[in-house]
Amino acid sequence: MQSGLFSIIICSLFIGDTAYAQTNSSLVQSKQNEMKQFSLLVRVPENYGTLEAKKANPEWDKLLEHWKKEGVYILSFAFPGESYTLSGVEKKIRKETVLSGNLKVVSHIVLQTETIGQALELAKSCPILLYGGMVEVREIPKPLNLTSK
Repeated sequence: MQSGLFSIIICSLFIGDTAYAQTNSSLVQSKQNEMKQFSLLVRVPENYGTLEAKKANPEWDKLLEHWKKEGVYILSFAFPGESYTLSGVEKKIRKETVLSGNLKVVSHIVLQTETIGQALELAKSCPILLYGGMVEVREIPKPLNLTSK
């Protein structure tokens, strides 16, 4: 009899912990659903070169580590190589870099925050700003739920 009671108590404790874990998991999932994703397009001056990149890279590494610890970092990637464009009905291919003013896109970062204001504050930390660069911040729309009934 006592072992049966002990089993019930242990089982109740386990189920209670599982219910807590499920509730806690639900809270985390709910918080994730409130978060929005933001795209940071990083642009540098056309004459930004290897020397500037070597100076900026350690600063970027520190910033990305900080963002990871804060839980706002999703992913990032750089575009160090050549670029090509396709244009027009004829789909003409050209080896060229697209400039906005004298700035070219060199990397893309995806962060998650609750508001665009928070994303903009995070973007202010980008080291590229110290080198004449620019960061364009845009919200990434959530995918449409296209499930049919």
